[in-house]
Amino acid sequence: MTTTHDYRTSMQEAARAYLLRHQAEYLADSDQLFESCVRHLSVALEVPANIATKLVHLAWSEFQDQELLRPSLDAADLTNTL
Repeated sequence: MTTTHDYRTSMQEAARAYLLRHQAEYLADSDQLFESCVRHLSVALEVPANIATKLVHLAWSEFQDQELLRPSLDAADLTNTL
């Protein structure tokens, strides 16, 4: 069980890292980013497609939560830094 958990955790972390690295490429189409991440896990890391989809979904949820918690820059922030 530990080996399975470690594998799942590692592949989910790989998916989250991919999402973070490639988010700027898919600003207008998050579905494409999701599918690209699934394809990456399947092809580059040889994760079975059904498992890759589940892992990307879990990583996507973490990714979205992280984005919501990140403070956004507004005009006041930009003025204070200049």
